[in-house]
Amino acid sequence: MKLAFISVFLWLGLLEMGPAMAQTMSTTDRNKLTENVAKADANGDGAFSADEFRQLIDLNAADGLGQADRIRRAGLYDRAFRRLDADGDGLLTRQEMLDTAPAADG
Repeated sequence: MKLAFISVFLWLGLLEMGPAMAQTMSTTDRNKLTENVAKADANGDGAFSADEFRQLIDLNAADGLGQADRIRRAGLYDRAFRRLDADGDGLLTRQEMLDTAPAADG
């Protein structure tokens, strides 16, 4: 898993951190996030269905990563998913997430 891809998840509001923050995450938290991304992508296709996205939020919340628990408690899964699913096909692809993320500074 590339750091840039992990940074996308951070920026997306799953953890409410900017892309630069991924570089300052603890190794433990970065490893948890990487594991959670792999676990949530149940079929290994590199894209997230709405169910897989929900699982990612839940896993991150259980690990205390960023603000994922707040998203879970507020039930904002569908809202966040729809915002990111640019083509409305029901899958979040890596490209959609990268297209949504702002460029990292410097």
